[in-house]
Amino acid sequence: MYRIMLIDDEVGVRNSIKAKIDWESAGFVIGLEAANGLEALQLLSEQPLPDVVITDVRMPQMDGIAFVKACKGAYPDLRIIVLSGYSDFEYMKAAIQLGVKDYLLKPVVRSEVTALLAKLSAELEEDRNRLREQDREEMINNQQLQLLQEQLIWQLVKDEWFSIATMKDRMEQLQLSSLAVEDVHAQFVTVEMRIPKGRLDDWSERKDLLYLAFQMLCRESVQRWEQVYPFYAISHPAMMHFLILIGDSESHARFMDDFARKLKRNIKSYLRVESVLGIGEPISGLRQLKDGYASSMLAWSQGTIQSDKAEPNRNMLAMTHAFSPEVERKLMQTIENLDMPAFTKQLHAIFLAERDTPMFVFTFLTLRIIMLFNAIAKKFELGDASLQSYLWNCQMTVRDYSSREQVLEQLHEMAQLVMNEVRKTRFSSGQQMMEAIRNYVDENFSYELTLASLADMFHLNETYLSGLFKQSIGVTFSDYVTKLRLSKATVLLKENELKLTDIATLVGYSSSSYFSTAFKKYYGKGPKEYREELLSENR
Repeated sequence: MYRIMLIDDEVGVRNSIKAKIDWESAGFVIGLEAANGLEALQLLSEQPLPDVVITDVRMPQMDGIAFVKACKGAYPDLRIIVLSGYSDFEYMKAAIQLGVKDYLLKPVVRSEVTALLAKLSAELEEDRNRLREQDREEMINNQQLQLLQEQLIWQLVKDEWFSIATMKDRMEQLQLSSLAVEDVHAQFVTVEMRIPKGRLDDWSERKDLLYLAFQMLCRESVQRWEQVYPFYAISHPAMMHFLILIGDSESHARFMDDFARKLKRNIKSYLRVESVLGIGEPISGLRQLKDGYASSMLAWSQGTIQSDKAEPNRNMLAMTHAFSPEVERKLMQTIENLDMPAFTKQLHAIFLAERDTPMFVFTFLTLRIIMLFNAIAKKFELGDASLQSYLWNCQMTVRDYSSREQVLEQLHEMAQLVMNEVRKTRFSSGQQMMEAIRNYVDENFSYELTLASLADMFHLNETYLSGLFKQSIGVTFSDYVTKLRLSKATVLLKENELKLTDIATLVGYSSSSYFSTAFKKYYGKGPKEYREELLSENR
């Protein structure tokens, strides 16, 4: 039903209009009435806006024309119908100039009212459909943006990075500007849903639905907090992570307690399962994001379903200076250069025998090294991802290692497995190395990729890589990336759900004008024209 406000200073006229037709059958209901413009404005400020206003022009205190003028400023989209007599020509002229939707002449004729309502009903339905479509598009855009934000945050804490400048640019593109600051203060929270043993064992499809419900619940639980960014790993759907920005330290502490308690309560209340939660140590700076994530995983590993929160010992990160970005880089080089003696030397430098390292710090460092292994495996592993899955499981069970000697032995075994994968890719054939590089480009084409950065990342000479790329793929690196980006753009254009500016961002262009220029050069027409032609073909 569409709501109408009726304004006339004569009660008899209002009653007559109400009695003329069956308003409900026409799809309308008269929800508000007023005797003059002032009274009507007061009601409009207090009540939900009606869909249509029918107002007389001659009224005391505030006539219809003054009322229309006031509405044009305060409620510009409000549909207004003017009631007037034949002698009110000047009033009607003024009303038309103000842009009223239509008019009715007194005395009101039933057929004219019926025809006008039918016309208004069609227009209002069209408006509602347009708003629904806008809401749907906005929801799709938000979902797409949230997915990309989650993927980026996951990459920040798990994979090998591009430069900080490149990651900051990508954060800005994905509306994560609050994270794109050098000294960002943040904290990670990890929560795992614990499905009781025996429940859903024979219902794999229902288990998938439960995972999905868990992820949706976690996202919905934090929607109202702008400083909370949820993300998760596809390989472990029963676990969600949250990156939480820190503002005022005192209020943040209260927020974290409230957040943890409500999250566990929601999971138990709505999903009927328990959960284990871990709160990581506060970090400062983009370089510490991986440490913050690892500390939340360590806290989770020490948690129980009974506790509302599980936190590692305070000042843990201050005790992990042995694992600096420089040490991490050197450790990565020893593995990718297949130098086990150098790896062992680096490992012993991190875990000095004479250093009295608390077990929780030892466990944390182990976790960070396994994360490094996983990033290297992802870069060089071709075909299936069995090594990555194995390393993930090692990361999840790091708390179960019984001694430091066992941990060091396990790290050496893992390092050897990763080196074997690197050797297989780097030295078996140029084609396999090219396949690894191509996979990397296919996953990261939305970033600012360069031959120089790829050559450095895969330990190749830039000139050699350029020739190898052209020989193996058949096109230059630049042409391949351009084709990849624009091919993805055509898919998004066919879906007809995203704005051109959003598509430009998704496929890796810093501006929509640059995107449009590249698209037109490649396809001979701009993205807007391309989309319009697709729409006309599908009609």
